[in-house]
Amino acid sequence: MIDFTNKTTVITGGSSGMGLETARRILQAGGNVVITGRTLSTLEEARSSLIQTDADAANRLMIAESDTSDLDSVVNTLEATQARFGRLDNVFANAGIGIFKPLSDLTVEDFDKLININLKGLFFTIQKAAPMMNDGGAILMTSSWTAHRGVAGAHLYSATKAALLSLARTLALELASRRIRINSISPGYISTPIVQKIEMSPEAFNVAAAQVPFERWGDSDEVATAAAFLLSEAASYISGQDLIVDGGLVGAHNFKGGEV
Repeated sequence: MIDFTNKTTVITGGSSGMGLETARRILQAGGNVVITGRTLSTLEEARSSLIQTDADAANRLMIAESDTSDLDSVVNTLEATQARFGRLDNVFANAGIGIFKPLSDLTVEDFDKLININLKGLFFTIQKAAPMMNDGGAILMTSSWTAHRGVAGAHLYSATKAALLSLARTLALELASRRIRINSISPGYISTPIVQKIEMSPEAFNVAAAQVPFERWGDSDEVATAAAFLLSEAASYISGQDLIVDGGLVGAHNFKGGEV
């Protein structure tokens, strides 16, 4: 059983998709949750979604307009979390962006944006959060299946996500004396609101699904189930690991379907 009673979790990029559904699961399990995002209106919509079926959740939920690439904004959110709930136990560093272009088309601005949000912002979120966290807590970072398999046009994005696998292994050793676990999660093709906004033809959507042994896209709740587990005390002996949630995509090579 997963129980977050009296535990406080900060989820960056928590206003939609996988972050939002993880927040929902933690609230349902009795925890306090802070979700961050860059757009207040989207955060307010997320708040309404989370509390509409659970009135008590309103007392255990805080939204914070915050940009992970802005260190002052990150620190302000962490301090506000402690002021509101009196403790910080877990961090789900989920905020991130994707820029997918041929190598020749990538600009310095693209590079800086990806690094600042996907790696620099995440790293300093953890650096600032760790001293505030209670011993025995957990940190989870969102990596990607592209950190495990080469994908044309995703080279820089994949590099930022692969870096998180190394961070999980090294920081797990550094934080072990405080029994703070740190892991990463690598989603495959997940149908999130951000993905749904991309101008992807039905044919392209189906081509992607056909690469997956399960022959479908995953949904945010399936990733949230795994994320909540890794953040919970049910995963008390797991640290420095990456959990791939991809319907078998990484393990497949030119999947053709059918039985073996």
